[in-house]
Amino acid sequence: MNPSHYRATAASIYLFFVVYGMAVIVMAQSSAHLQAQWGATEGEVLVAISGVGIGKVVGPAFAGFLSDRVGRRTVILLSLGLYATFLLGLLVSPTWQVGLALAVTFGLANAIGDTGNYPTLMEAFPQAAGSASVVVKAAIALGQFLLPLVITAVAGAGLAWGSPLIGLALVLAVLFVVQLRLPFPDHRAVAEAQRARLQEVVATRGTGGARVRVEGVAMVLYGFFATAMFWLAQNCLPRVGMTLAGMDDTAGRGLISFYSAGSFLGVLVTATLVARAVPAVAVLVVNPVVAGLAYLAMLLSGDPTLYAGCAFAIGFFAAGGLFQLAVVVLAEFFPDHKGVVTSMIGLASGASAFVMPFVAGRVVGGGLDLTASYRTVVLLGVVVAAASAVLGALVAVRHRTLLGEQGRPVRQAVDAAGR
Repeated sequence: MNPSHYRATAASIYLFFVVYGMAVIVMAQSSAHLQAQWGATEGEVLVAISGVGIGKVVGPAFAGFLSDRVGRRTVILLSLGLYATFLLGLLVSPTWQVGLALAVTFGLANAIGDTGNYPTLMEAFPQAAGSASVVVKAAIALGQFLLPLVITAVAGAGLAWGSPLIGLALVLAVLFVVQLRLPFPDHRAVAEAQRARLQEVVATRGTGGARVRVEGVAMVLYGFFATAMFWLAQNCLPRVGMTLAGMDDTAGRGLISFYSAGSFLGVLVTATLVARAVPAVAVLVVNPVVAGLAYLAMLLSGDPTLYAGCAFAIGFFAAGGLFQLAVVVLAEFFPDHKGVVTSMIGLASGASAFVMPFVAGRVVGGGLDLTASYRTVVLLGVVVAAASAVLGALVAVRHRTLLGEQGRPVRQAVDAAGR
């Protein structure tokens, strides 16, 4: 297997994730236009947007099995069609209820596409699966950075508000045609080689194989708590800063800028470190510890300057690619079920995106004064970071026991199978 053979395939996947980064926020960015088109309130637009989460929770029930059975290319092409349906459907959707259905379609497309895109990157670059997957986060962030600029440029040029949606749909159409012809790794051959080598390593060590009830459950829970770490930050930091550190509205919102800068830099640094032989599983342990310390520092101090540093640290260590690395590590335990692995961690992440807003809302609206409420929210950040670190440590011990240092035997089996 020659990884250079799949560079064009990987480039097409990264380009897709740039488009995805734009598409995932396009409803929120176009809220005013959608309100006018639907005759809806801002709240109804938000309800429509929530459909994305519904699709992301429903999709994993079948997406992973579909990917492992019919192949990566098929599910990727299916997801591209669903994304285009979402984008073009928004242009003609008459009501917010139709918008909700389209958002569910988007969530399904995300769940299905992830089970094709992430495994493809892992199978195309087995010796750099962690860094190849983490770069996805940078591509998404780039798309989220570009869309507001595109919308501003469209408005300045006097073009229709839906022009970016048509443009994104056209890019998806080009990707669909291109990916019909690009080479994809033989996922069954890769899985067979990895499984055989894993069984050989396990037999040599006499440790028993990976167990769904141990490594599987631990990593799925890790996906839940890791998502909770950065969800709390990106949604609650402004109010936390204003309530606990006495920041004004501008300074409080500015914490998100520090968080975003940390997140983007964290992706680049993590991808580099993992590519240079830092074990992905080690990142799953270290990053939550540092993020937890940053939450703890905010809990113990009211210094606005310290809060800015903590926001940066949480972005760097909690939102710097942990989801992607969790998928890679779990796939090393269960190499012949990469699609299912991606689905399960995606499901945990989606569940966290539902549970955490509910819990935070109950805390803030639970009758406590605002200071006590937001101190509790920050304490919750400490707790979910600690849970992530404990789960990561458990997985790290099992990873070394079963796979050896950095899991190299299994990854090397893929290269050997392709020679």
